[in-house]
Amino acid sequence: ELRRPSLLEIVLTHPPTCNPVVRECRGIMAEPNGHAYAESIKGDLAKNVPTEEEHGTEEHVTRFLRPGRWLAVNIGDYPIIRINWIVTLISSTFLWAFVIGCAVDPQGAFNGFSDGNRWITQNFTWLYIGTNDVWAFFFIWLCFSKYANMKLAKDDNEKPEFSDASWFAMLFTCGVAIGMFTFGVSEPMYYYRAGYSNRLNKLPVDNDDQRAQQALTVTLFHWGIHGQVPYVVAALAMGLPAYRWGLPLTVRTAFYPLVGDLSKGFLGDIIDAVSIACTTFGVCTSLGLGAQTVAAGLNKLNPSISATDVDVQVAIVWIITCIATCSVALGLKAGIKNLSLLAFATGLFIIFSTLLLDNPWFLLNSYVQSLGHYLQYIVQLGFQCDTWEQLNLQLTRQASDPDTQIMQYYGGDLSIMQQLKENGLTPSSPHDFFGSHGERWIDAWTIFYWGWWISWAPFVGMFIAKISRGRTIRQIILGALVAPVTFVFLWLIIFGSLGIKMERVAEIALNVAPNVYDGSVDCAAMGYVGGEPVSAKAKALANMGYYALACRPHSSRTYDVFAPYGDTGLVTFMWVMIIVGITIYFITSSDSGSMVDDVLAAGGLAEPPLAQKIYWAFTEGATCTALLTAGGANALRALQSASIIAGFPYTLSICFMCVSIMRVIKIEHGDEDIHAGTRWNTGLLDIFDGYNTPKAPGSLQCSTPVGSRFATLARNIVMPQITIYRVFMKISHEGEARAQAAASTVLWCLWIALCAADVRLEAVGIIGWTFFLGAVLQIAILKVRTRMFYGVYGSAAEDFIASLFAYPLALTQLELHTVDATPLPEDATYGKKAVEAPVTVSNNI
Repeated sequence: ELRRPSLLEIVLTHPPTCNPVVRECRGIMAEPNGHAYAESIKGDLAKNVPTEEEHGTEEHVTRFLRPGRWLAVNIGDYPIIRINWIVTLISSTFLWAFVIGCAVDPQGAFNGFSDGNRWITQNFTWLYIGTNDVWAFFFIWLCFSKYANMKLAKDDNEKPEFSDASWFAMLFTCGVAIGMFTFGVSEPMYYYRAGYSNRLNKLPVDNDDQRAQQALTVTLFHWGIHGQVPYVVAALAMGLPAYRWGLPLTVRTAFYPLVGDLSKGFLGDIIDAVSIACTTFGVCTSLGLGAQTVAAGLNKLNPSISATDVDVQVAIVWIITCIATCSVALGLKAGIKNLSLLAFATGLFIIFSTLLLDNPWFLLNSYVQSLGHYLQYIVQLGFQCDTWEQLNLQLTRQASDPDTQIMQYYGGDLSIMQQLKENGLTPSSPHDFFGSHGERWIDAWTIFYWGWWISWAPFVGMFIAKISRGRTIRQIILGALVAPVTFVFLWLIIFGSLGIKMERVAEIALNVAPNVYDGSVDCAAMGYVGGEPVSAKAKALANMGYYALACRPHSSRTYDVFAPYGDTGLVTFMWVMIIVGITIYFITSSDSGSMVDDVLAAGGLAEPPLAQKIYWAFTEGATCTALLTAGGANALRALQSASIIAGFPYTLSICFMCVSIMRVIKIEHGDEDIHAGTRWNTGLLDIFDGYNTPKAPGSLQCSTPVGSRFATLARNIVMPQITIYRVFMKISHEGEARAQAAASTVLWCLWIALCAADVRLEAVGIIGWTFFLGAVLQIAILKVRTRMFYGVYGSAAEDFIASLFAYPLALTQLELHTVDATPLPEDATYGKKAVEAPVTVSNNI
């Protein structure tokens, strides 16, 4: 007969413990099933937090790696290699295989980028857009929550390592710098005017003035809070456990509050290796874009240097890589810090010089007005998925389109348009018929940006965490979100407004009216061919310093806006300053990325050997070269595709990082629920350690032999009904257990049968997957009930995600836990600490 032990029995056999964080006695509910979640995860870590000087040393880092992973090689007393060889091998193999593949078959590699890009954006726009909004709301709440004053430090008296000025400069230069030069003029111009149909329906537009404002507002949206949030998530997820609990500063540390010691093993190796690859692709996107802009500037100074020649761009990448390697060799304080200050100062000089050289009142008006529009429309833009525009992809899909581009949907291989034609109808183009803007617009812009920012998250997040020790959560959120956004907005609005102003001057001077409805202008009528002025009027206007920017090459526009300032020497000087500025920002992005790759490969070692720094800088340069070479004339598309693909896996990772942050701050703040609930005796992902993950002292141990655990997992893949029956027998009664097992059998049989029938009966398999979701929901509900029954800490959302993506692992976890766990007493409430009265009884006994 199933019987819960009484509260008195639990008190007698498992006396309560005292938690030093909350300074209250508790644990009556937790002790029968091991220590509370907070105590099990944190353990004695907080007692052994290294000092600032000790953090990141070899002795510190190797304490958190499993045996056999650390490779140390010396020549005499000089260290040559200090790496986690598994992480280095996985990441290096992937990156260099990519480089070699691009060199052997550049066109095939480019096609692969394009297909992967299309598949992600057509099927997962909702994921990119929705998750960024969730992260933004999460940090707005966190900034004003009770946790906001918690420091990334061992204690709240620790002071920041860097001054506010140095800290801000490094934040700014590592996050957004190169892109400002590349897209400051060009991006608003793409939204405002082009030499082709350029319809954009993001905001209400009735005239060309509103169209100009829409261009600036959408640009700010891409560079605003949404773009910075992934950096802050990664920074806090790594920095809090690293500095408060003494873990090494690596990406695997961000997941320690979720998986515990499992992060020290192969799962942690995979996390760090993927982070290196993701960081490299994200940084290479910026390096490639920067190389194109520098080449365009050199072409301005010396027309014999081609602005579009890929070989020139590759040469620039390698020159910058060599300089960045020197900066990395000097270290964070001597090299990267000073370069960041120089880059920031250069940017300030350019932006304020430009403000004063032109009409400052016009530019300040635009700044204030654009900020207002951004604040008014940020929510609308933030949730915009281009739903109806992307519907046109389905309507116009061709039978020849590969299935990788769009998921299978009811209707078979032919598009709706083709089906209509085959039935004797003549449908109109949905794009023109409904006045939609381009169905791939969100692919080329918003999703590219979100993928770019996300792919930079491990790199910038670690860098922010590294320079933010001693600062509070609120300071980091405001510093990394509000301050850079404010300055970036100033840059984008000034240069974007000047670009739109120049385009309008050219249109009225050449007397060519644009199509305001779709944002197009006839470049041939404007006197432009191939991006260059060829008619007498267009040349005369160019000699005055004004160009039709909508007809100009992308990389030239940043330099063109300085042309009206008259004196040739002044214009040349500003061009040189732009080249110098972007080169310095170029170097800081490259050296920061190389440093982060090196630290991750070395398990969090703060100062890896010089040879490793050179290796990762060289690998970064080679990967960027591969992207530019594979892209050829479409190098920009290749760079964009690499960012979107690299950012996809990290989108999911950042969601888990948010959960990890909540776990850390709740533990450190002493929240009641996390100090009352326990942990599962088998982790969901313990299979990565062969179901032999070391358990913290005091945790509920799994008594099932390892071989039997694998047998249980194998059985749950094909026959989950047995585990469902057994678990319900533990937490309920036989009648419900039989009914639930029968329902599970029906759901699984229908799923398998209908999917098999799909071969003959079109779309039947889709109905089958509906029954699969029903089976998943049943497992999720079972997991919630089991967790509540035994007092395990967690949430229903986590239970559903585990059941959806790893139902055999979730069922195995449930069955193994019920073998050893003790139910909560009937008068206990899940998530609440035990009352203090029983503590007195225990003391009296």
